[in-house]
Amino acid sequence: MAGKNGGACANPKQIRTDVDCRAARPKFVKGAWSPAKISDVTGGWLYLFVTPDVSRPGNAGSKLWRMDYRFHGRQKTYSIGPYGNGKDGTFSLADARRERDKAKDLLKEGKDPSIEKQLDKHRQAAARPLGQWADEWLAKKKVEKVKRGRIVAVRDPKTIEVLELRVGYLKNRFGKLCRQDIKRPDVLAFMRSYEAEGKLETRDRVRSIGEQVCDYADVEGDGYNPFRNLNGQMIANISTPRPGVTEPRDVTRVFKLISAPWTRARFGDVVGLALRFDALTIPRPGMVNEMEWSEVDWDAKRWTVPATKMKTGWDHVVPLSRQALAILRSVQKLTGHRRYAFSCSKDAPLSNNTLNKRLRLLGIDTKTDHCAHGFRTTFSTLSHHEEIKDAKAWDGDVVELQLAHLDNSTVEGLYKKHGPLALIGSRTKLMQHWADRIDHWHDPKKVMPIKGGAA
Repeated sequence: MAGKNGGACANPKQIRTDVDCRAARPKFVKGAWSPAKISDVTGGWLYLFVTPDVSRPGNAGSKLWRMDYRFHGRQKTYSIGPYGNGKDGTFSLADARRERDKAKDLLKEGKDPSIEKQLDKHRQAAARPLGQWADEWLAKKKVEKVKRGRIVAVRDPKTIEVLELRVGYLKNRFGKLCRQDIKRPDVLAFMRSYEAEGKLETRDRVRSIGEQVCDYADVEGDGYNPFRNLNGQMIANISTPRPGVTEPRDVTRVFKLISAPWTRARFGDVVGLALRFDALTIPRPGMVNEMEWSEVDWDAKRWTVPATKMKTGWDHVVPLSRQALAILRSVQKLTGHRRYAFSCSKDAPLSNNTLNKRLRLLGIDTKTDHCAHGFRTTFSTLSHHEEIKDAKAWDGDVVELQLAHLDNSTVEGLYKKHGPLALIGSRTKLMQHWADRIDHWHDPKKVMPIKGGAA
């Protein structure tokens, strides 16, 4: 017999067999489908709770085993789990009855079955080896990353590859141990093995991942984390600023080298074009290497770096000067059919050290003189300090926005209010001015010297 509105057959009055469980449906009351509670024939407060399917209300959406009980005078509900064949976390009728009997035994002992279930979950979680927690943490990191309180998807394959590598280091040493079994001296010995090889950066990254994984695994909330607060017992990793020329003579020398005709003839390939484009657009390290043609708006003359690639977690817009556009048109003839603009092989971006390697081929010491990241230092120093007629054209906020430095509250406020196009007019003028200055450093006759500049 069909139910109302073409629904399923009438519900069983009580659950006797698994056939009744499979036939159970929501109930139709006062013109609407609502959840049904169908009691187990053996009693003991056990019932099957059946909710309507949102897309097809006459059908069951979910079937959950529950048990009502009283504890210390309060009415409570014990959630056993979903109905099923007893596999993958589901409970058959026989399984549900066994769970009900266990809950009744706990009540006789003066224990709350709901609380005991949570405690049992915590005990099981605490017994999981760190390697399992690390895999779960990594899977979460692959699909999301929190930046400035917002979740942005991580699609950068290099980021994922590096994370997998470092998680592998952690698992090789501690993967089979539970969090509570990992002792601080063992972690310190692990960290010092990296120090012995001079790999302080890797040490710090692996320690940080270990700390995050242990926090993720701390379901009991005891706060135990053997990877935390180790700095006082490790060799300090003193980061040295990445070099960038700022003195007039040095600036002229570097920019002449990357723009000179003999350099273009010798290095007139994708890498040479990428190096000059990097100098013209002053992005963060690696952005030029992984620039995709889909990120270029030829009509607006802008390059938009998506939030997934940005340290800030926001989209970043780079106005493209005439010179930058000319380079893109040149490289488009070489790689326009590929995903990445500056790629030397199919569907693969340039490696992280490619631009610095090219600078070294030009005779520039990238450790003490000038590196690819140093173009940002040059740009920042000179743009903040040069004297120009219209100083308001690019004040400090304009420069910091173009560098994607959002640490300043004023700059971050501009970004939050106006988005990636904040002060875009002034930033466009700034980037064209910067490109003209680079031309001037290469050939002083091209552009009139700027007072206070590095000509």
